[in-house]
Amino acid sequence: MMLAYYRTGRALAQNKRTDARPAPADSKILGPTFPPFLIILLLLSGCMKQLKITEEIRIKEIEFEGNNSISDKKLKELFLIKKGDPYIERFAREGAKRIVSFYRSKGFFDMRVKKREGEFLKELNEIRMTYHIFEGFRSKIDSIEIEGNTLFSDEKVGKILSINEGDYYDEAVIGTGEYSLSNEYAEKGYTNAEIRVRKTIQNISDPAKRVLLNVEIKEGEKVWVRRIKFKGLKGIRRDVVKREMRINEGDLHRPSRVYESQSRLYRTELFSDVNVQEQKVKEDSVNLSFIFKEEKPRLINFGFGYESPNKGLFLFRWGHLNLFGNLQRLLIDISLRASPEFKHWNDIRLPYREEDIRMTYRESYLLNSGFSLVASPALKRVYTREYSEFDLSLDIVLQRDINLYSRISFLYDFRRATIEEAPSITNRLSTRYFYEGRDNIIVPRKGSRFLSQIEYAGGFLGGDNHFDRVKLDFASYRPLPYRIVLALRAVLILTHSREEPDEISTDVRLEMGGYGTMRGFEEASIGAPDSRGKRSGLDQLLFNLEFRIPIYRNIRATIFTDIGNLWMDYSDISLKNLKFGVGFGLGYTTPIGVVRLDYARAIEDLGADYRGIVYLNFANPF
Repeated sequence: MMLAYYRTGRALAQNKRTDARPAPADSKILGPTFPPFLIILLLLSGCMKQLKITEEIRIKEIEFEGNNSISDKKLKELFLIKKGDPYIERFAREGAKRIVSFYRSKGFFDMRVKKREGEFLKELNEIRMTYHIFEGFRSKIDSIEIEGNTLFSDEKVGKILSINEGDYYDEAVIGTGEYSLSNEYAEKGYTNAEIRVRKTIQNISDPAKRVLLNVEIKEGEKVWVRRIKFKGLKGIRRDVVKREMRINEGDLHRPSRVYESQSRLYRTELFSDVNVQEQKVKEDSVNLSFIFKEEKPRLINFGFGYESPNKGLFLFRWGHLNLFGNLQRLLIDISLRASPEFKHWNDIRLPYREEDIRMTYRESYLLNSGFSLVASPALKRVYTREYSEFDLSLDIVLQRDINLYSRISFLYDFRRATIEEAPSITNRLSTRYFYEGRDNIIVPRKGSRFLSQIEYAGGFLGGDNHFDRVKLDFASYRPLPYRIVLALRAVLILTHSREEPDEISTDVRLEMGGYGTMRGFEEASIGAPDSRGKRSGLDQLLFNLEFRIPIYRNIRATIFTDIGNLWMDYSDISLKNLKFGVGFGLGYTTPIGVVRLDYARAIEDLGADYRGIVYLNFANPF
């Protein structure tokens, strides 16, 4: 019907253009003077009834046959369209091209898509796509030739490239090798070095083709830093910036030194942006420009929060990050924690209340040495139904960065704790080593963190507590398939008491239970009973294991288990009496941290009323 109308319209138009030409045969069906109103009637009646709005055809599934070496999941990732998307023909063709390109990048030079089938499911208005693949043989590297290298030997170049004769050809591996070799040259000052890896396919007619790799190296000249410029500095002195720099005028141009300088400048918290621009002067020299955007050195922060299992939290901070213009810092922190108890709206009681006031002063360049000095006096008061505690302390820390990832510290700690009416004084000296190798300290996906500390308390320092203590705290983060992260933590703390263990005051004992140690157990509920009505100990063994599983965008699920215990004497440590807690939870990643809601349960009988513990926190436990 529509086809007849279309032809009639063309015939009428042709007749209108020339009267000499006879009308085509189709025009005789309706006549040359076909009334326009009949056309409208046809459109409003039978013709329009036969028209249906075409619904989008969607993809039911994308399947593959013949792919023995590459998984379906990997091949589907190459497509611009996924299951459930509208079917678009050009995207389907592009997917086939990407499959061929990916296979050939892996050495399958004879690979081809034999055919593409589409099964249309009329009832669902969906299509199932199937790609039939012929992989062919995968080629190996027959030989490697290296040219132009004088700085590194052939053996050293091959080791950096991580490519060997007999390996399967893989462009991703070769590309990584090129990058690694370029970095090695750059760290020697050859930042203009050019690396090219070219392939030659041998025995083209043979299905099992062999590949010859030719590594072309143009080392160029060493590059030196001629000038370093600082732009954007307003309230911060150039001397402060220069002290954080790890590259200077006249040094070889090493990218790692530039990056370390950037990182150290960011760590001062004085800058919101540190950008580096390079300007080539000659083949053997560059100028570097560090462009800064300063932060305000004064800060005032406050916030309200919740701390599991049932504490309200108020935090206040005032500080200055560049007090005397030489990166001196002064911070004053006030925190209030309380567990409210509502009997009536007019009768709110606080069975637990904790007040903490701390001042921290930091001298970043002590006597122009590589050490920094931190002094931190603090006052803490705790009120509960069972006891009250008043602590006065002073921490003095002398620390030095070893490199960008680790530092060593020497600490002196004075503490005077009064629980009820019994004061106790502790003097301690400690040596601490800390390594931070996580890719992200808020939401780590890989890397590790390590802390080791040795303490000496009492003795010639005086005081009421006399002991030696060793602490090891290690955490590791490993990426697994499907973006799952395995997070592991192990803590070992051993205390050698030079007096009776029971005589060591509770303020320097260890507590266990709660979100940061053993979930599923109440805070300070593991160990030996002490004078406060809590439980504590001197020796700790703790293992935490978490599987952090992505669910959707910033939402993650977590499955975890905690294992550990506390003892009063290290000779009592036994793996037979470890306690267990298990649980699961959900977390949402925000720009400032992770909000987590977890449920945990202890694997032991804690009474008929025990139902596990729910935790709401704004950070990962480790």
